[in-house]
Amino acid sequence: METADHAARSRPPLTATACAECLEAVSKPVVNLRGEALCSACAADYYAPCAACGGLVPRDEALDRDGASRCPACDLKAANVAPEDVPEEAEVDELIAEYVALHAEEKRVKDRMEEIKERLKIAASVRQRVANAVTLRGEGGAIKCSYRPVWKCDEEKVAALEGALDAGRFAALFQRSVKYAPVKESLEKLFSGEAGADADLKKLVGAAVERQEQATLTVVRPKKSPASSS
Repeated sequence: METADHAARSRPPLTATACAECLEAVSKPVVNLRGEALCSACAADYYAPCAACGGLVPRDEALDRDGASRCPACDLKAANVAPEDVPEEAEVDELIAEYVALHAEEKRVKDRMEEIKERLKIAASVRQRVANAVTLRGEGGAIKCSYRPVWKCDEEKVAALEGALDAGRFAALFQRSVKYAPVKESLEKLFSGEAGADADLKKLVGAAVERQEQATLTVVRPKKSPASSS
């Protein structure tokens, strides 16, 4: 039977707290987002700091967005989604099934509409135009086919014309347009800090650009089994 003296010596000091992971006593714990005490070793091995709030989140629960780990709450804020708007798993399952079904129908409808449009354009091409348009009528309704001229330029030949015509004549026939397109790789590198750019450059460029995230849904087609492909 354990003596009272041995039991007293084996217990952690009253000032110590047990680590929530290894259960070892720790006098200077760090606290995770759940308010649990951790020793420094377990905090380093099993937790990661949230890039937004700085709280310690379990590594298997941390969510990565733009190369930074976030706790679930901060990840919702970064995605600009209110917690109450996140669908439950049962609803997600229903939405997936409905989306897959509609996607198949959408493709069939689009393909058929393109076929019908081309046939209707042919039908309109042999009819009399009124105000540069042809209206096709049937029992199910009416379709109007309008015509408008579209000019396309061969950039190399237009550039050669610029030297052959005087400036006034060229300006009357052609309009020069300048468009700026972001170089994605360079901007990603600049704002990730890899380029070693100073804060002033980031501030100047940041005022002229805005990083947005586009979500694209793609239906994942099931893989064919070897038996079905043979």
